[in-house]
Amino acid sequence: MHDHDHDGQTPSLKDIHEDVPPDYYDTSLKTNLIQRVYHRRRFAGICELVSRTPGAILDVGCDGGTLLERIADKANPSRVVALDLAAESVAYTVGKRPDFDGLVGDGEGLPFRNDAFNAIFCSEVLEHVDRPDKLFAEFKRCLSADGYCVVVVPRETPLFKLLWFLWTHFGKGRVWRHAHVQEFTMDALDGLIAGAGFRKAEDKVLLLGMIRAVKIAPA
Repeated sequence: MHDHDHDGQTPSLKDIHEDVPPDYYDTSLKTNLIQRVYHRRRFAGICELVSRTPGAILDVGCDGGTLLERIADKANPSRVVALDLAAESVAYTVGKRPDFDGLVGDGEGLPFRNDAFNAIFCSEVLEHVDRPDKLFAEFKRCLSADGYCVVVVPRETPLFKLLWFLWTHFGKGRVWRHAHVQEFTMDALDGLIAGAGFRKAEDKVLLLGMIRAVKIAPA
């Protein structure tokens, strides 16, 4: 179900992300102890799924590049592409890492040729989009036959729902209040993975079951 703003309108994904400073995670890691612990554990768990990747990698929804920097350090790719709807996020990412290629774009219509990437990453983006199946179709199209994807979504457990409510209503996370338009059960994500022609290679549940990270490959 969509959240609505005070005018009764559903904010677009672009509007939401333009309200979130691109240095949101970098600043949180430096200034907020709880977020520092949470995000470091989240990043570490996700990076366990990252393989050395000699070719090109793509991060769909790069935000400020905080996670992408860690992924790139482990994958050691020949090329890193950071894609986001928000121009400010792309500019911030490339400003930190001029060795990354930045592009403003939409995951539902990736502006790349078929088989362009050896790895594609999409961390906590799918819950923000109306048609996650379109993103999976684009991942499949743009991924090489021997490549892999890592997708990360929140799990709508009672603990996650409680903490998300508190964080988005009373904490610094108010900027994310309207952001989630999808809820991912285990079956829902599995259906998207299989429906796009992928198989699961690794499957991890992180942070007391609140986050699911799945490494998938073409079936």
